Amino acid sequence: MNTAEKYAEEILQGILEKIGNEIKTPYQYRYLVEGFANYILIEQDENRDNSILFYTSLKRYSTPKEIVIPNFSTLSKEEKKTIANTLQEKITKIFFTEAFFGKFRYKTSVNIEFEDYTLQFKLVHEARKAELKNRFDTFMEEVINHPSREMEDGEIVSFLDKLFDTELNGYTASQIIAIAEKTLKLYAGKKDWLKENARWLTFKAKYWKYEVFYPLYYDEKRPQWNIEYTLKEGITPEKIDTDKLTLYIQQALWKIKYKQYSWDVKSAQEDLERAANELGSEKAKQYLKKGTGELPDNLIHYKDSELEADANDVFATISLKIKQETAEAYRKALDFIIALLKAGFHHSYQIKLSSKAPKHFLDIKGLAKSSTHRFFAQALQYETLHPKLEKYAKVAMREFEWYTDAKKIKNSCATGSYAIFGLGLTSKKYFPLVEQYFKLVDDEHQMMIHKNFVSALIERHGFSAETLPTIYEGVITSKDDVIFKSLTEAMKNPENKALLNDFLKDKEDYYQEAMYYAVYGKNWEKKR
Repeated sequence: MNTAEKYAEEILQGILEKIGNEIKTPYQYRYLVEGFANYILIEQDENRDNSILFYTSLKRYSTPKEIVIPNFSTLSKEEKKTIANTLQEKITKIFFTEAFFGKFRYKTSVNIEFEDYTLQFKLVHEARKAELKNRFDTFMEEVINHPSREMEDGEIVSFLDKLFDTELNGYTASQIIAIAEKTLKLYAGKKDWLKENARWLTFKAKYWKYEVFYPLYYDEKRPQWNIEYTLKEGITPEKIDTDKLTLYIQQALWKIKYKQYSWDVKSAQEDLERAANELGSEKAKQYLKKGTGELPDNLIHYKDSELEADANDVFATISLKIKQETAEAYRKALDFIIALLKAGFHHSYQIKLSSKAPKHFLDIKGLAKSSTHRFFAQALQYETLHPKLEKYAKVAMREFEWYTDAKKIKNSCATGSYAIFGLGLTSKKYFPLVEQYFKLVDDEHQMMIHKNFVSALIERHGFSAETLPTIYEGVITSKDDVIFKSLTEAMKNPENKALLNDFLKDKEDYYQEAMYYAVYGKNWEKKR
């Protein structure tokens, strides 16, 4: 065995180990899963010359397997070319060998990227493709078009794989979109089905973006840990496949509609900006200017002599122009926001405020002095609006939803926070609202703000039998050990110490320890 043959065989075995034995024969796992790998990347590690890395999905979604081939970096370009060509022959042979069908899908793209030589090739097994097409058509008929059986748990993943494979099904973007939406509606009544399968839809659509769409029109660069995409030289709007562009825009809209994380909206916005500014889509321009169009005009626009308000559900922004600094103008603005949130507008959003009033913010350390913060701080100055602000807070509060205009993550806070903070500091009658907030909020991602609000609450209302239950909720919902000096000071009064001990005696040990630590620190057992 010559050197090229030896190294090619080592690399092949590394690939097969990476693929593994999860699927030994076609369709053993799912009705539409004909094999494992449809993408293989063989890469010489740029940081370690003798290291060869294997990926079986896009690099952003895959952890590589690694083998080390001594002296690989010393090989000439011609030697590496021979290895790559030998490897192509070996992979092609096993791809068309029945014993290996379970390891590959009906088509597989292979990229070999050595330091000074690259080779790309694609393999397609037409007979396996035809068999899979028949299965896919049967699945469409039995499960989607004229359901005679329900989709099994987990089948959505393989179904969406095939739905986005236009080489297999021949669908247009409009057909893919219609079928995806129909599928979600068909099973929306099942518990947690819509949420889970919408998650898979947005993931598969995003994967299609990186696997199919971007390689057509964009060059990929990887400076340090980031991935940058720049339009390929010579690409103009006239050269864009309009059908694929339609699907690219739709995946951005799905990302907004079924968002999993607060940053999904920003990511979708960036996709639409690419489509509008680089790829020439008038539809994307419309979305960016007016929103998705899913919300009626009377909900996203309002204008009178006191207030002008507009909302864009692509940017997740609400623009408010206060023309007259009155309680009525702020009431109208709050009604506008509440109606939007109830209609499905993103709970992770920001306000762009235009106001001639002096800038006013809540006196709590760590809060971003943002336009959103300023709006609620100014609305809180009108006592007649406090019930309306409470109503807003109850609508706005959701787990893992954030105002999006803080420049630093540490200054971000959950939607509803500004109204709740202000109301809680104003009156004890809003303590039930504050406690509801404490039980919902993800303190892990706003630890500093959480601590500072609890401190402000204690300083404003003091330590008493009336305030203790709310202070307790604020302390125990913190995921970090924090000492509150104001509580430590309060315990110098024997009556307060007795009150605390009596309050905690029936609480679970974990919560007792958290509260005592907040008062006394690490030696709390000796001091209580």
